[in-house]
Amino acid sequence: MIGESGLHNLGGSLMDKQEFMARVEQAYDKFEMKPESIFMFKLLDFKFDYDEEARTCTITCPVSDIMYNPAGIVHGGIFTFIADTAMGHLNFRLKEVPYVSLELKTSFFKATTTGTLIATARYVKEGYKVSFMEAEVKNEEGELLCRTSGTFYRFDKKK
Repeated sequence: MIGESGLHNLGGSLMDKQEFMARVEQAYDKFEMKPESIFMFKLLDFKFDYDEEARTCTITCPVSDIMYNPAGIVHGGIFTFIADTAMGHLNFRLKEVPYVSLELKTSFFKATTTGTLIATARYVKEGYKVSFMEAEVKNEEGELLCRTSGTFYRFDKKK
Protein backbone atom coordinates (compact mmCIF):
# COMPACT_ATOMS: atom_id res chain seq x y z
CA MET A 1 0.00 0.00 0.00
CA ILE A 2 1.38 3.42 -0.87
CA GLY A 3 0.60 6.37 1.38
CA GLU A 4 0.96 10.10 0.79
CA SER A 5 4.23 10.20 2.74
CA GLY A 6 5.78 7.53 0.53
CA LEU A 7 6.06 3.78 0.62
CA HIS A 8 5.21 2.06 3.86
CA ASN A 9 5.46 -1.43 5.23
CA LEU A 10 2.29 -2.89 6.68
CA GLY A 11 4.51 -4.44 9.33
CA GLY A 12 5.28 -0.99 10.70
CA SER A 13 8.58 0.22 9.25
CA LEU A 14 8.46 3.25 7.02
CA MET A 15 10.53 3.88 3.91
CA ASP A 16 10.32 7.47 2.81
CA LYS A 17 11.53 8.93 -0.49
CA GLN A 18 14.93 9.84 0.92
CA GLU A 19 15.53 6.29 2.22
CA PHE A 20 14.33 4.83 -1.06
CA MET A 21 16.59 7.06 -3.14
CA ALA A 22 19.57 6.27 -0.89
CA ARG A 23 18.88 2.57 -1.37
CA VAL A 24 18.70 2.97 -5.16
CA GLU A 25 21.92 4.99 -5.19
CA GLN A 26 23.73 2.41 -3.05
CA ALA A 27 22.56 -0.42 -5.37
CA TYR A 28 23.65 1.59 -8.40
CA ASP A 29 27.09 2.27 -6.91
CA LYS A 30 27.68 -1.42 -6.08
CA PHE A 31 26.24 -3.24 -9.08
CA GLU A 32 28.29 -5.01 -11.76
CA MET A 33 27.16 -7.02 -14.77
CA LYS A 34 28.21 -10.39 -13.36
CA PRO A 35 26.59 -13.14 -11.30
CA GLU A 36 25.39 -12.04 -7.85
CA SER A 37 26.03 -8.38 -8.62
CA ILE A 38 23.40 -6.96 -10.99
CA PHE A 39 21.43 -3.88 -9.96
CA MET A 40 18.20 -5.66 -8.94
CA PHE A 41 20.09 -8.10 -6.70
CA LYS A 42 21.76 -5.18 -4.95
CA LEU A 43 18.50 -3.21 -4.71
CA LEU A 44 16.68 -6.16 -3.11
CA ASP A 45 19.70 -6.99 -0.91
CA PHE A 46 20.12 -10.59 -2.12
CA LYS A 47 22.70 -12.67 -0.22
CA PHE A 48 23.91 -15.81 -2.01
CA ASP A 49 25.07 -19.09 -0.43
CA TYR A 50 26.01 -22.34 -2.15
CA ASP A 51 26.24 -25.93 -0.98
CA GLU A 52 28.18 -27.69 -3.72
CA GLU A 53 27.87 -31.11 -2.06
CA ALA A 54 24.08 -30.85 -1.86
CA ARG A 55 24.07 -28.95 -5.20
CA THR A 56 21.91 -26.10 -3.92
CA CYS A 57 21.90 -22.32 -4.07
CA THR A 58 20.15 -20.32 -1.34
CA ILE A 59 19.32 -16.63 -1.56
CA THR A 60 18.11 -14.64 1.43
CA CYS A 61 16.74 -11.12 1.42
CA PRO A 62 14.65 -8.94 3.71
CA VAL A 63 11.08 -8.16 2.72
CA SER A 64 10.81 -4.46 1.90
CA ASP A 65 8.21 -1.97 0.75
CA ILE A 66 9.41 -1.99 -2.85
CA MET A 67 8.31 -5.65 -3.15
CA TYR A 68 4.61 -4.98 -2.52
CA ASN A 69 1.74 -5.32 -4.94
CA PRO A 70 -1.30 -3.00 -4.69
CA ALA A 71 -2.83 -5.31 -2.04
CA GLY A 72 0.11 -4.58 0.27
CA ILE A 73 1.70 -8.05 0.16
CA VAL A 74 4.87 -9.26 -1.56
CA HIS A 75 4.18 -9.38 -5.31
CA GLY A 76 4.14 -12.86 -6.86
CA GLY A 77 6.68 -11.71 -9.41
CA ILE A 78 9.17 -11.10 -6.59
CA PHE A 79 8.76 -14.70 -5.43
CA THR A 80 9.29 -15.96 -8.97
CA PHE A 81 12.25 -13.59 -9.48
CA ILE A 82 14.11 -14.81 -6.37
CA ALA A 83 13.36 -18.45 -7.26
CA ASP A 84 14.52 -18.00 -10.88
CA THR A 85 17.64 -16.23 -9.65
CA ALA A 86 18.48 -19.06 -7.21
CA MET A 87 18.06 -21.69 -9.95
CA GLY A 88 20.03 -19.63 -12.47
CA HIS A 89 22.88 -19.01 -10.05
CA LEU A 90 23.09 -22.69 -9.18
CA ASN A 91 23.73 -23.25 -12.88
CA PHE A 92 26.24 -20.38 -13.01
CA ARG A 93 28.09 -21.93 -10.09
CA LEU A 94 28.14 -25.55 -11.25
CA LYS A 95 28.08 -25.40 -15.06
CA GLU A 96 30.81 -24.30 -17.46
CA VAL A 97 28.46 -22.27 -19.69
CA PRO A 98 25.34 -20.20 -18.94
CA TYR A 99 21.87 -21.75 -18.84
CA VAL A 100 18.77 -19.63 -19.48
CA SER A 101 15.19 -20.04 -18.31
CA LEU A 102 12.89 -21.70 -20.85
CA GLU A 103 9.87 -22.07 -18.58
CA LEU A 104 8.88 -21.18 -15.03
CA LYS A 105 5.80 -22.18 -13.04
CA THR A 106 5.16 -20.82 -9.57
CA SER A 107 2.59 -22.11 -7.10
CA PHE A 108 1.83 -19.71 -4.24
CA PHE A 109 0.94 -21.02 -0.79
CA LYS A 110 1.18 -18.14 1.68
CA ALA A 111 1.41 -14.35 1.44
CA THR A 112 3.80 -12.22 3.47
CA THR A 113 4.41 -8.57 4.31
CA THR A 114 7.46 -8.74 6.61
CA GLY A 115 10.45 -10.87 7.51
CA THR A 116 12.97 -12.62 5.31
CA LEU A 117 12.58 -14.51 2.04
CA ILE A 118 14.76 -17.62 1.75
CA ALA A 119 14.87 -19.28 -1.69
CA THR A 120 16.65 -22.61 -2.10
CA ALA A 121 17.16 -24.11 -5.56
CA ARG A 122 18.03 -27.68 -6.48
CA TYR A 123 18.17 -29.93 -9.53
CA VAL A 124 15.24 -32.27 -10.13
CA LYS A 125 16.84 -33.77 -13.28
CA GLU A 126 20.19 -32.44 -14.41
CA GLY A 127 21.01 -32.76 -18.09
CA TYR A 128 23.66 -31.50 -20.47
CA LYS A 129 21.41 -29.37 -22.74
CA VAL A 130 18.34 -29.07 -20.51
CA SER A 131 18.00 -29.15 -16.72
CA PHE A 132 14.81 -29.37 -14.68
CA MET A 133 14.99 -27.49 -11.42
CA GLU A 134 12.92 -26.46 -8.44
CA ALA A 135 13.15 -23.66 -5.88
CA GLU A 136 11.20 -23.24 -2.68
CA VAL A 137 10.78 -19.85 -1.06
CA LYS A 138 10.22 -19.91 2.69
CA ASN A 139 10.12 -17.33 5.44
CA GLU A 140 12.46 -17.20 8.42
CA GLU A 141 10.11 -19.54 10.33
CA GLY A 142 10.46 -22.20 7.63
CA GLU A 143 6.91 -21.75 6.30
CA LEU A 144 6.60 -22.52 2.58
CA LEU A 145 5.52 -19.40 0.70
CA CYS A 146 5.83 -20.71 -2.88
CA ARG A 147 7.44 -23.35 -5.06
CA THR A 148 8.76 -22.66 -8.57
CA SER A 149 9.69 -25.30 -11.11
CA GLY A 150 11.93 -24.29 -13.97
CA THR A 151 13.32 -25.66 -17.20
CA PHE A 152 16.76 -24.33 -18.14
CA TYR A 153 18.54 -24.54 -21.49
CA ARG A 154 22.28 -24.58 -22.10
CA PHE A 155 23.14 -21.28 -23.82
CA ASP A 156 26.27 -21.77 -25.89
CA LYS A 157 27.29 -18.37 -27.21
CA LYS A 158 28.00 -18.30 -30.94
CA LYS A 159 31.60 -17.45 -31.68
